[in-house]
Amino acid sequence: MKRIDHRSGSRAGVGFWFLVLALIGLSSSLQAEVVFYDPDGEPLPFKTLEEVEDFLDTADIVWKEKLESGTNKRKRKIMLEKGGVQAHAILRTGYEVKESPGGGFVDSCHSEVAAYELSRLLGLESVPPAVRRKGGSIQIWVENATTDASRREKGAEPEDPTAFEQQVQVMGVFDNLIANTDRNPGNILIDGDGKVWFIDHTRSFAGQTELKYPDRITGCDREMWKRLQVLSDAELREAMRPYLRRYQNELLVRRQLVVQAIQSQIDSEGEDAVLFELARR
Repeated sequence: MKRIDHRSGSRAGVGFWFLVLALIGLSSSLQAEVVFYDPDGEPLPFKTLEEVEDFLDTADIVWKEKLESGTNKRKRKIMLEKGGVQAHAILRTGYEVKESPGGGFVDSCHSEVAAYELSRLLGLESVPPAVRRKGGSIQIWVENATTDASRREKGAEPEDPTAFEQQVQVMGVFDNLIANTDRNPGNILIDGDGKVWFIDHTRSFAGQTELKYPDRITGCDREMWKRLQVLSDAELREAMRPYLRRYQNELLVRRQLVVQAIQSQIDSEGEDAVLFELARR
């Protein structure tokens, strides 16, 4: 699911396309088709992320049911239908800010979309597509997946420990970047191919100007590392503006800290000990 382009129109300015051209030079191989599945386990007829996003944005909601798991109680599993195509998705609603001496948090349905859009900018395939819709956000459901919490309870080991560990390392970098305060084994999905999906980012993008989990930055995908360095502050602001009401400055600070942390590791341990080629499908 390798892509570097971005939806055009009001959500992308001229500066973004300079970024796209630069990223094409970084990786010319990011052109694989996307694959998601319907409730019966059959591949959905979408070939690009834009097609998935359009479906999420325009399909009718056939039914919904409350999801009790997780800290966010304002989410529903829904069935979407359009043109004879059906797919499960998650509907999230609400925006809440809780500030406290201990740090507090922001809980926003739009942070899930911000996380998805940022993951695309970084060349990741790990956050399921999500879009804004009236009153909230909708994200595609990852079928035939289990949580990392369930895997641990069963005592099951990853089929490919190296690939699993690399994906977890990427997740550590990503969570520091977005200031995710709610990463736990229940918010990590593993599908039937052993791919790790990062979900539930509503409690992210708060006002931290420091890295919340610096010890989790232990390695990075080479493509992600290149993009972290190429992205300008203006381009990050442009991409995040529709989804973040505030705290964009803090994101810029954290990006610099993440880059510094990775560069420091490279300087001390060597590039090959820190960077790797993350397998993409």
